Amino acid sequence: GRGDGDQSGDGGESYSFGYTRKDVILVGVGLILGGVGLYYGLQKIFGVNAIIAGNVVQLTFVLALCVGWMGTYLFRVATKNMTYTQQLKDYEEAVIEKRLEEMSVGEVEELLASQEGKAEEAREAEPADLSSNDGAGE
Repeated sequence: GRGDGDQSGDGGESYSFGYTRKDVILVGVGLILGGVGLYYGLQKIFGVNAIIAGNVVQLTFVLALCVGWMGTYLFRVATKNMTYTQQLKDYEEAVIEKRLEEMSVGEVEELLASQEGKAEEAREAEPADLSSNDGAGE
């Protein structure tokens, strides 16, 4: 599953980076090592006082993590890839699937035929709408 640290689940599924325990641990260890490296690097390479180096590391990491987290959040909002949006989409698909299962074969064929007719009407209407709008602004 997603949280068990195994990247190939029961069905051979593969998750993108960040969806397993292993990924979270790797990110955490990387951040800790980065902070420690920056702290000691500032002291040894640049001769910065330990207190100042600690303040610089804290400020750098807090700002970077806050800005980074906000960036990912704003990206998910802009792409509508939020948890609620995904849950709503999944629910709507499940309801439609259940309704289709309850319909007879004849009702499904009738529904498909009506949808194909609407699609053809929409395709036929598009060129007429576009040509009438072209001259409207002149």
